[in-house]
Amino acid sequence: MLSPFATAESRPIEPLASGALQLSLQKLDTLGSVLYVAAHPDDENTKLIAYLANGERVDTTYLSLTRGDGGQNLIGGDLGEKLGMIRTQELLAARRIDGGQQRFSRAIDFGYSKTPEETLAIWDQDAALADVVWAIRSLRPDVIITRFSLEAGYTHGHHTASARLAKEAFTAAADPARFPEQLEFVEPWAAQRLLWNTSKWFYQRRGIEFDTKDVFFVETGGYNHLLGEAYSEIAAHSRTCHMSQGFGATPELGESKEYFKTLAGTEPEGSLFAGIDTTWGRVANSEPVAAAIQMAIERFNPSKPEAVLPQLLQAHRALSALPASFWQSKKLQELEVVIAACLALDVESIAASASAVPGAEVALDLRAIQRASLPVSIAFATRRADLARAKVYALPRNHLVHVSETAQIAANASISQPYWLRQPAERGSYMVDELSQIGAPENPAAIPIYVRLIVDGESIIFTIPSTYNFNDPIHGESKQPFTVTPPVMVNLEEGTHILGQNEPRQFTARVIAASDIAAATVHFEAGDGWRVEPASIPFSLEAGKELQVTAKLIPPTAASRTSLRASVEFEGQLYTRGYEALDYQHIPQQTLFPTATAAAVLLDVKIAGERIGYIPGAGDTIPEALRRIGYAVDTLTEADMNPETLAAYDTVVFGIRALNTNDRIAFYMPALFEYAQQGGVVVMQYNTNRGLKTMEYAPFPFTITRDRVTDETASMRFLAPDHRVLQFPNAITTADFEGWVQERGLYFAGDWDEAYTPIFAANDPGESPLAGSLLIAPIGEGYYVYSGLSWFRQLPAGVPGAYRLFANLMSLGQPAE
Repeated sequence: MLSPFATAESRPIEPLASGALQLSLQKLDTLGSVLYVAAHPDDENTKLIAYLANGERVDTTYLSLTRGDGGQNLIGGDLGEKLGMIRTQELLAARRIDGGQQRFSRAIDFGYSKTPEETLAIWDQDAALADVVWAIRSLRPDVIITRFSLEAGYTHGHHTASARLAKEAFTAAADPARFPEQLEFVEPWAAQRLLWNTSKWFYQRRGIEFDTKDVFFVETGGYNHLLGEAYSEIAAHSRTCHMSQGFGATPELGESKEYFKTLAGTEPEGSLFAGIDTTWGRVANSEPVAAAIQMAIERFNPSKPEAVLPQLLQAHRALSALPASFWQSKKLQELEVVIAACLALDVESIAASASAVPGAEVALDLRAIQRASLPVSIAFATRRADLARAKVYALPRNHLVHVSETAQIAANASISQPYWLRQPAERGSYMVDELSQIGAPENPAAIPIYVRLIVDGESIIFTIPSTYNFNDPIHGESKQPFTVTPPVMVNLEEGTHILGQNEPRQFTARVIAASDIAAATVHFEAGDGWRVEPASIPFSLEAGKELQVTAKLIPPTAASRTSLRASVEFEGQLYTRGYEALDYQHIPQQTLFPTATAAAVLLDVKIAGERIGYIPGAGDTIPEALRRIGYAVDTLTEADMNPETLAAYDTVVFGIRALNTNDRIAFYMPALFEYAQQGGVVVMQYNTNRGLKTMEYAPFPFTITRDRVTDETASMRFLAPDHRVLQFPNAITTADFEGWVQERGLYFAGDWDEAYTPIFAANDPGESPLAGSLLIAPIGEGYYVYSGLSWFRQLPAGVPGAYRLFANLMSLGQPAE
């Protein structure tokens, strides 16, 4: 039975350099596979993946259970599901470098988890297990490798849970009684062995000596002449793709061992693939295929790859004649890619526009060129069923063929919302109804083009995506995925509306027309005693144009929270989605269509002081949050680090991880300490203790730890109830810690000087109290503050108590009334 992914993916047809082509040719002769399992983007061992994919030449897939949506973003302010989209694309970029493939489960990265039991409860263990079983049955790995130990305590809960799920799935995937609904698409599959990819680091964290006598190792420090790099160099390039996490890597050259412990199945005696047939012997009656491929490998000439096309076409005819099976299908696809590469074939489908609406026609420019001397022709179709009767065009050597085509977007076509975001998620899992979609990294192409290539009489069929191509004046040719959009979209320009006082607030909605809108109406709704005036606004708009409309949000008299909703009524239908593009240079542009909703919060919050200076860190939206409650906020640079400039500010706030990301931060600190001496307030938000740009980050010593409280409902005990930060200008009570999201805080302080007053103590269930979430020290006439409380999550989420407490921090230097 075929893998559900065997024919679902469209992919570009592009030439390969001769070294990469020769490696791809050699891979045709290896029929082995590995599934590497871990929890997040960046968990994967890129060196091992690079070695397996390019050294052992086996099919290597990384299954990341989550998309990393619960982490932080070092390159921008996008968090949550948008961060998950960014990290998905970073993983795909990494796999294009190290030669692996990428899959996911539906599990959501809900933030740091200290125990696997908590993780599996939130993910829904049975649902997460089903996804791992699905991956195993779909990909049919001979060897499954986990990144993390089965034993809790080596690392955090998501990691341990990923290993435990792999262990359980190893057995469940082979049992037809487990998840029988999958057997419509796949068959049960029994991998040969399950291994833990361990290292000295895991043992050192537990204070245990690492005994190599108990483990099996593989040397991965080799050099690949065909790619011109050591596996560690390939791995460093791959890992550096995780830019949103700041994981730029430098290769470590020379010998390098990867260690393994057997968790289930047979022991790997002498080799990861010991006892596993990785030859064409796995496919019945494949001797002619194997012989033709072997002859092509022996005769390959890097300066004239087309010379082995006769052998490759012979292999293609023989392989196509065999009954469909997993390896027959997979190797047929790989063989066709190698044939195209030997032709130096380049085929593109370029859309005339970046998007279209359901039911629209899209003009396409289909381009093809090949550089071999064999007779080659080509046909194109927008539907697979039309390919057999499509017009065939001669494709002479080095002649660019243009074919104009029109694609019809189906009237009922889904918009290009990422498939895992189409339905509201549960706390721990995305909702995906279509089983065959689960695990795919991204949506299938909005406009797939079917290509029939005829080479010396042999037909080969490819599916390629349509893209929108344009020239960037700085970066040159740029491509982005073609998208299907609703005919009209509406964006609420703020994700959270914060009202600091009981007065109407004007807000803006942006209406975007993807088709001509002759007559439509924008509607606004709010509940819980809130009103919108006007509640409806009629409009007309031409395709490609945008319109801003304004209305007033009128709060109730008492502090309250509601959801503001926008929609557009057009031609008898109600459209409730907006439009957002994630535009980062290192990944293709990503498009999503979020539901047009925003939180609205009327706060009971008082502020003292007026001006805040903000030193940017890794990207957060704290400045916008402070402006919402009445502060004037300026971004500060090194040029502002002088007494005259700093004196204008009531408080200076460091963005998250500023000590990790600002190379010049050491030169800021003396001026800021002097500013505090003269009566200013310096507030340092959390930093990680790895990669600090200076160790002189405080006027009195403390350490930055990895301590955190992940339970957002954890009790907050007041250690200094009379401290002014709990009294002025807002009286803080335990009620102010209700409604917090994801966590209390992270990277708390430790071993602090007696000059600091700890304000709170909190702990996760079963753990000792931690008092380093908020430290305050007087310095001269002012204050220095370190806070590991997760303001960067709470303020954008509109948590009232977080605003009240943060306003008190901003007011520390102001005289109490």
